[in-house]
Amino acid sequence: MRDERRIIVVEDDSKSNDGWAKVFSTVILVVMAVALFDRGLTMA
Repeated sequence: MRDERRIIVVEDDSKSNDGWAKVFSTVILVVMAVALFDRGLTMA
């Protein structure tokens, strides 16, 4: 008795998420830099 069912393998494509990760990390970095600059001007 043979099992004729197919095995479906779903591969996670991590490269498609790399672009969004770079965009969001850049945005967060810029916002943090502006916040630190603003904080520096406020303290002065």
